[in-house]
Amino acid sequence: MRPLLIAVQAFLAVNAMAGGLMLMLAPDGNLLQLPPSFMRTRLFPDYFWPGLILFAVLGLGHAIGCMLTVRRAAIAGRAAIGLGIGTLIWIAVQVLLTDLFWLQALIAALGALELLAARRVR
Repeated sequence: MRPLLIAVQAFLAVNAMAGGLMLMLAPDGNLLQLPPSFMRTRLFPDYFWPGLILFAVLGLGHAIGCMLTVRRAAIAGRAAIGLGIGTLIWIAVQVLLTDLFWLQALIAALGALELLAARRVR
């Protein structure tokens, strides 16, 4: 299960950092071809803050979690559980605030897989 957890965490880290960075660099969403109407809330004026949260919390969080898992740190399993829960919360909020798209289902499935794999790593 450890190699699977490493692969999931690495994929989620790269995906979140790349997506978050693109949203911060182009807060109008044009780098990801996201129209402003995609976000169904006025909570954020543009995509900058969601991009920052995505990059910092999920991207860097998963990068650190992956390093902990690779190094077999004592807290790797607990960190992976927290990251898996965080990923599922992120997607749940995203589903509420945006239009649905296929990547949400994939990321939610990977978050759930991370939770399952983390239970075996502890």
